[in-house]
Amino acid sequence: MYLLSLSAGGWLLFLQSLFFRFVRNGWFSSPEIAMINALAIYTAIAFLFHRIFIVEERDQKIFDKYINAWHNNPYKRRDLFIASFVAAVPYLSMLGIKLYLHR
Repeated sequence: MYLLSLSAGGWLLFLQSLFFRFVRNGWFSSPEIAMINALAIYTAIAFLFHRIFIVEERDQKIFDKYINAWHNNPYKRRDLFIASFVAAVPYLSMLGIKLYLHR
């Protein structure tokens, strides 16, 4: 749940940074406001996923459904790498935007 929450929050922040950079041609007025915005997005996503997965116990249903398939999967390392890469892409992209498209 937490990896999914970080990944979804990262993708939202990445899309927001693309919007601010290329559509509005603006940015946050201060780093403090940017941090508050990022924390608000992460907190909202975490509360939403907590409600869906923990309170409604959908994580156990998903876990029970796929646990045998995971143990029998010969490509566990590849699948874990792909999932980690998808979670890391927005953060690496935001870093690339910051480094290569600075003002």
